[in-house]
Amino acid sequence: MGTLHTLSHFARGALLALAMFATPSFAQEAKPIVVGGSLGLTGILSEASGDYKAVYERWAEQVNKKGGLLRRPVKMVIYNDESTPTVAQSLYNRIIDQDRADLVLAPFSTFVGGAVVPIVLSHKKMLFNGGFVGINIFKNAKGWMIGTYTYQEPDYTRGLFNLINSLPADKRPKRAAIFTLQNPFTLVVRDGFGGTGGAVNFAKQLGIPVVVSEQYPPNTTDFNPLVQKAKAANADLVLQLGLLNDTLQVARTIQQQGYKPSMFCTCGSQVTTIAAWPKLETAAEGAFGSIPSWPTQNYEGLADLAAFFRARGQPTLPTYAIVAQSILQVLEQAVEGAKTLDQEKLKDYIYKNEYRTAAGNIKYQDDGTPVYSQVVLQFLKGKNEVVWPEKERTAAPVIPAVQ
Repeated sequence: MGTLHTLSHFARGALLALAMFATPSFAQEAKPIVVGGSLGLTGILSEASGDYKAVYERWAEQVNKKGGLLRRPVKMVIYNDESTPTVAQSLYNRIIDQDRADLVLAPFSTFVGGAVVPIVLSHKKMLFNGGFVGINIFKNAKGWMIGTYTYQEPDYTRGLFNLINSLPADKRPKRAAIFTLQNPFTLVVRDGFGGTGGAVNFAKQLGIPVVVSEQYPPNTTDFNPLVQKAKAANADLVLQLGLLNDTLQVARTIQQQGYKPSMFCTCGSQVTTIAAWPKLETAAEGAFGSIPSWPTQNYEGLADLAAFFRARGQPTLPTYAIVAQSILQVLEQAVEGAKTLDQEKLKDYIYKNEYRTAAGNIKYQDDGTPVYSQVVLQFLKGKNEVVWPEKERTAAPVIPAVQ
């Protein structure tokens, strides 16, 4: 009998969680294929990590019902890294050396994920990364890491500026303010990489001056000074390049100060798709964000994934669920297509083929990143609507967003 084990870290000697899921019978001699990784099931990354965990468990159950991978049961081992890079590093050594993982999944967030990449690569393992972006990390991995975010940091704001460029002249914002978390990830969102991309460069290309550009440390709790500066400068485009909690607080602060920029973009994280966003009520209205795909698109398994999350009480499909599902789809199709777990042969197969996923049909570039694609959302009347690309629209963009 194959089993799926979702384990958490033996934090200070205590096992935090253990869940086992029954699977169909396999031949006794069929050794399980171990798929291992970690998630921040506690700590600052716990909300999004919970979405990943739900997708992982669902996939393992489904794949075992179909007969496993290579006619072998799948055993999934997911530890709790406590949203901490050093904990994750010790866990990935354990996953590879002790658990003997055949296939390795990346953790959630660039902050944690970047710390484990050297460990995985030193063992000549492919890293299946649905957990984070990091264009420089991908390039340094030299093809041994593949991802399912269909845009990296330099392109986080690309879709938004494409939308702006498509607007009539009288609707386009005239002055931009950028708030940037002091984090390597968000700094690249702002500045680009290797001379390409980045919010500053996109704004310059459209002739939009950046009148306020402020960085803030991760422990910031008072965003009044930043918002006041943007309001005083009459910035009608505000780009919030941060993570989940700080972005929520910036949105609250903008409303509290009676500031009404024409466009407010949550351009550092996909915060408009998490459960906490609608709870902001009127402060949430009109905000823009980006996502790899949307349930109205006919991508592989996307509608079923959305239905699964609705059944969980989440009417909006989180971005994190899409990229989690997609990396498992790539993993499954690659293993079954290559008919091997040999990492060199698997790597060779991955780059020669295309994969049908919830994030779209993915073809990999030499650095392990998918070819760019992106959907821009706007939160209108209590729900997310696709406003770009135009051919995918479920609603026209509302600008100014707040009357």
